[in-house]
Amino acid sequence: MKAQCATIRARRAAWALCAALAAAGAARAELPVERLQGGARLPEATPHRLYVMDAAFNHLVDSRVNLYDGDTLKFLGLVPTSFNGHMTVSADGKDIFVMTTYYERLNRGKRTDVVEVWDAQTLTPKYEIAIPGKRAQALNYRNYFRQSADGELLFVQNATPATSVSVVDLKARKFADEITAVAGCWSVIVLPSRPRSFASICGDGTLLTVDVGPDGKPAGQARSQPMFDVEKDPIFIHTENLGDTFYFVSFNGNVYSADFSGREVRFGEPWSLLDKSGKDQGWRPGGYNVLAVNRQHKRLYVGMHPNGAEGSHKTPAAEIWVYDLATHKRLARVPGRNALSMSVSQDTQPRLYTIDGGNVNVYDAEPAAPVLKGTIQAAGETALQVEPQPAEGQP
Repeated sequence: MKAQCATIRARRAAWALCAALAAAGAARAELPVERLQGGARLPEATPHRLYVMDAAFNHLVDSRVNLYDGDTLKFLGLVPTSFNGHMTVSADGKDIFVMTTYYERLNRGKRTDVVEVWDAQTLTPKYEIAIPGKRAQALNYRNYFRQSADGELLFVQNATPATSVSVVDLKARKFADEITAVAGCWSVIVLPSRPRSFASICGDGTLLTVDVGPDGKPAGQARSQPMFDVEKDPIFIHTENLGDTFYFVSFNGNVYSADFSGREVRFGEPWSLLDKSGKDQGWRPGGYNVLAVNRQHKRLYVGMHPNGAEGSHKTPAAEIWVYDLATHKRLARVPGRNALSMSVSQDTQPRLYTIDGGNVNVYDAEPAAPVLKGTIQAAGETALQVEPQPAEGQP
């Protein structure tokens, strides 16, 4: 009898529990469906906002742009850039442009290449433009993906491995043309005083300049005399500028300059980063985005390493050397903290930013010898590009 009573009580308890769960489920069903709101705005951008392009080399499909406040060193957010994406920030600082690739099965299958436009304040996508499946899937150098000086075009470096440049019309939101005239040349150098033109470094040591017409198609080109000896003194692909004058550094530590202000390129007299006394013997530049130019103070920053030799041109910086571009005089040598790439802000309180593949070091660049202000630890997994907020009107 007691056993029967216990069984009845257990059944009643189970029925009561089921009734309670059913009632709770009904109550939940009556709740409104929660929707993701998104679109929260970041704090207004300052000249020291940082964009760290992280290739995520061990899982390339997850590359991303990480954003930081370069003053507080705080993380602000990120933009996903899919398979080995590249980025550049619009000249007005309002948009983040991304060139990237999607595969139908994540890492295989049908390939789709696009240029995406993201809102730099809300970190939300605005629109995308399909481009030919030829864009360079390469490490992140600034001059592989650039906005034209007039802001209306994007230039995309292609490699199949044949070299060409895709032109994207931002006003019409469409792919405009593929420029194949740059075969044998590499990188996109946007020219400030020529609204729809770019230059490229060619395999014979010359520079090729391409003008683009209103329809986004090539409207003319010109090839310079050789600027450097490819065999004896090859240059890094990365370049920085003061106005229309662009500076290039060679593997052996020589500085070349090219003035694009006229129809024909004019070259300055090359000069050495090394002291004439010979005490700097063995020091060479090394890294990826290996130099930076502060336009206000007309200073050149270069990552340098000792015991340089053939093949050491990607060695991290043991020191950063600072030069006056007017006199070519070295102003300072500071610890390099294994920098592989660098950039500098162009405001009245300039900051020098270096990255060693993961950590970003922030320096006060007002003094001739930059002063370390702080470090953003693990700003990226495998990051070789750090960019400050653009100074409006300066490509």
